[in-house]
Amino acid sequence: MFTSILVWGIVVGVAHFIVVGVLYMNPLVARIYKEAWGHAALRVWENQREYLIKMFAGTQVEIFVLTGAYLYLRRFFPDPGGLGSAVVIACILSATRVYPRFWNMLIQTTYPFRLLIVELVNGTIGTFVVVLALWLLPVAP
Repeated sequence: MFTSILVWGIVVGVAHFIVVGVLYMNPLVARIYKEAWGHAALRVWENQREYLIKMFAGTQVEIFVLTGAYLYLRRFFPDPGGLGSAVVIACILSATRVYPRFWNMLIQTTYPFRLLIVELVNGTIGTFVVVLALWLLPVAP
């Protein structure tokens, strides 16, 4: 199972990074971030390349965990390779991945609320992308 997590995790990690990049670079989200520019809770990255490398590496760890969780959890469903099972797993993983971060940032930081909503929505979409990509790939149930 370790090899499956590594191989499929890298594949869906690249897909996730591309989709999330598009989500964050769309005009609506870009405008929300531009309005928040200079807020004390936002870090300014001098080197965009360094930021992207660190972002990919950090999220890739999450993708490996999500991949392992999907491969493990699906065996507990009546139809392990079914779309319904994948959607339920995506909901479970979204709730455990996105909500705690959202809640902690809401109550412990001064991070702008509109950006928290962006994080919540994009994090949920990103989790669904990972799980549904795994569902589409020829990963044996």
